[in-house]
Amino acid sequence: MKAAVLESGKRTLEIREVEVPRLGPTSVKVRIKACGICGSDVHLVLHGTLKCSHYPQIPGHEASGVVEETGESVSKFKKGDRVVIAAGTSCGECAHCLNGRENLCKNLGVFGFDREGSFAEYNVVEERYLYSLPDKIPFEQGAILADAVSTPYNAIKFRGRIQDGENVAVFGCGGLGIHGVAIARALTSGKVIALDVDRGALENALAYGADEAINLKEVKNAGKALKEISKGVDVLADFSGRTSNIQESLRAMNSGGRMVMVGIGRDPLTFAIPFSIIEKQITIAGSYGSDRRAIPELIDLYVTGKLNLSKSITGILGLQEINSGLRDLEDRKGNPIRIIISP
Repeated sequence: MKAAVLESGKRTLEIREVEVPRLGPTSVKVRIKACGICGSDVHLVLHGTLKCSHYPQIPGHEASGVVEETGESVSKFKKGDRVVIAAGTSCGECAHCLNGRENLCKNLGVFGFDREGSFAEYNVVEERYLYSLPDKIPFEQGAILADAVSTPYNAIKFRGRIQDGENVAVFGCGGLGIHGVAIARALTSGKVIALDVDRGALENALAYGADEAINLKEVKNAGKALKEISKGVDVLADFSGRTSNIQESLRAMNSGGRMVMVGIGRDPLTFAIPFSIIEKQITIAGSYGSDRRAIPELIDLYVTGKLNLSKSITGILGLQEINSGLRDLEDRKGNPIRIIISP
């Protein structure tokens, strides 16, 4: 099969012929129809700031496709089924995995980093990593459910414990944060406020249902501006990883509010714990990836018309064009949300 391969120390992907992974008794061979380029792929390939567990490696962790062949012990899927491949890998045997909380597994990994990914014509994965994709959902939109949509869903729904009518603030409206806006809009009738330094990202956020957009380049204090517009925030989801955003925004939080940290910035998150956290009983939580609850619930939101991902696909490229797709995402050419590779 053809695949995009990353060698150690390289800053570009090489398209080459490789062997199709071997099919085991509990695994499924999937013909890849779509695989999203994530910001982490840019860090992995172009920047070298993220590393794979081994090289050479096939990146790609947001994939959908069609079942081509199944192992003898596979019972849930058959040839021709449309599927989404989960982004994360886990041991499948620990208490967290058995309780459906795979993103807490101590052996948590990611396709394309710890195992072969889906910038390829095929991938072979265990049955437990697959989710049925309804005909109503295009492969391109189905692929990004694996990370770009499920990661912010985990943050806002499960870690932020959002309730209808609550106000939500989303810091950082890139590939993850923009879907945080869409998810917040789907789950609450309260105010949804987007904050970013990029004008294009804020325009995207308004198109996804944000009530207000705050350009952080144009305000002296994010928390003060947020407080004035929102009159109080119940759930704050940060996809930027910037300490100042969190520190300043405490003043905008309502009593009982939840602040969820998702973004990983260049600098460590370090901030003082003011008395207001105690007085207002504010929760600060981390959120990483998602567990097996997310994708089925997101599919239900999509099918029932509460979640619209039609604006999420900026472009579709062939496998040979993957390096230009990585550069376009890094340069934000065309104000991209998700560029899809279609092998």
